[in-house]
Amino acid sequence: MKLYAIYQARLKILNACDFGDLLMHMIDIFQRHPDVLESYHKKLSHLMVDEYQDTNVAQYLWLRLLAQAHKNLCVIGDDDQSIYGWRGAEVDNILRFEHDFPGAEVVRLEQNYRSTGHILAAASHLIANNRGRLGKTLFTDDELGNRVKVRGVWDGEAEARLIADDIEGWRQSNRSYADVAVLVRAAWQMRAFEERFLMLRIPYKVIGGPRFFERAEVRDVHAYLRLIRSEDDDLAFERIVNQPKRGVGEGTVQKLHAHAGKPPVRFVTDNGPSSIRTPAKW
Repeated sequence: MKLYAIYQARLKILNACDFGDLLMHMIDIFQRHPDVLESYHKKLSHLMVDEYQDTNVAQYLWLRLLAQAHKNLCVIGDDDQSIYGWRGAEVDNILRFEHDFPGAEVVRLEQNYRSTGHILAAASHLIANNRGRLGKTLFTDDELGNRVKVRGVWDGEAEARLIADDIEGWRQSNRSYADVAVLVRAAWQMRAFEERFLMLRIPYKVIGGPRFFERAEVRDVHAYLRLIRSEDDDLAFERIVNQPKRGVGEGTVQKLHAHAGKPPVRFVTDNGPSSIRTPAKW
């Protein structure tokens, strides 16, 4: 608390605020200056909030102040999908919504249009173990589909080996790679899969972003390693000479090119003729 007080005092001196303070200051202004809050009531007659299960305490208080005049409030959320508790999200905000806003109508969107019956059943039985939930009965008009298989692995590399073996078996059954999809929660998980696919020469395409080894930061590191290995690698040098930014412009790079192409400087010593060679490249 002492450090926070010092931090806030410093922000005040600088006439600045951080992102979290934007909400806190608005709540403070609305509570201390009813006329300001009333002006927003006149502008905002209807409010809609998405991903309500991930709102934090400050957002909740701010919303209550904005909605108290007209009470025209619609929130969309799923208490079973609250995954941001580590950054302050309060799932209780949606669990007690009917209590905090009496007379609210709850519409449960229970029909699923994306998953097969077996996938939906597996997910529903797993989610049913959650404590503190509103509850719902999910259903689909889609076919049952294949049964869900649950298999445990030690780490991401073991998972990649397992999936790659499944794909190889799939391919040996005269089926197409194009009919296979690997879904991951986060982009960083793709690295293990890509390494395995490259090793086994399994063709693949990353949807929604670049391949791991085509990302700018990976290619930059690769260029540094290439230059360490070979000082004559012009392409690697040009990629990293200004990465991170060093103020090296295109003109400077051209001068370096010209200097690197000059012939060696010869001179004579007591031991006979010798030479100082400029770097072949850099």
